[in-house]
Amino acid sequence: MKKNLLIIIPARSGSTRVKNKNLRKVGGKSLIEIKIKSCLQIKNASVVVSTNSIKIARLSKSYGAQVPYLRSKKYSTSKASTIACVLDLMRFFLKNKVNIPEYIAVCPPTNPFLKAESIKGSFNKLLKNKDLNSVLGYTVSTDHPFSFISIVKEKIKFNIIKFQKKTYSQFERTQDWPKSYIGSAAIKISKRSYFMKHIQNKTPNLNLKTFDLSNALGFCINEIENFDINREFDVKLANFLFKLKTTNNY
Repeated sequence: MKKNLLIIIPARSGSTRVKNKNLRKVGGKSLIEIKIKSCLQIKNASVVVSTNSIKIARLSKSYGAQVPYLRSKKYSTSKASTIACVLDLMRFFLKNKVNIPEYIAVCPPTNPFLKAESIKGSFNKLLKNKDLNSVLGYTVSTDHPFSFISIVKEKIKFNIIKFQKKTYSQFERTQDWPKSYIGSAAIKISKRSYFMKHIQNKTPNLNLKTFDLSNALGFCINEIENFDINREFDVKLANFLFKLKTTNNY
């Protein structure tokens, strides 16, 4: 593995909210196929699928991705964290004397509209800022912190969140609210050294992020790229968005 970027696509079977989620189709193609083919457009990148499913493994290989082994049950439960699976894969490579690229990206199949250009742009941004450890996709939030309320004995409480030292009651018009953003699960890239610090931790539900919270850059993606499939409704909405995207060429 002589590439300088390793793209890991976590794709376990056994999802509960959306059955066979990674094999569900958007625009006639499965989520795993869409993600693999998008990631394969990145030059100098190795694309590896981490899965516990024989079917997903077989299909992934047919689409051009590497599947070095089937993930064990220990790292395939609903409680297993993504970083635990990444570390498990890295330990496999180290044990088998496979070179691990300097940068590692995590790109779930459930963000079908993430563009290859955004993965490239994120990676290039991190390459240009070598003093930082990670880059994380982000987008403008559709739910602003000022919109959050609490209910106490059926009575609404406002101003429960202060954002940029301001509160809801200080603004009459929503268009005057300071912009807020959310981190995206669609693309996260970190230096290999960030993961190596935890390489000996084999806890399946390890409570750590796949990026360095204290030393990360942001890369802006649009709302459609950030779209994440977590419910049955999301599958239907994704297919609608695909048709709309195709019809309007955006």
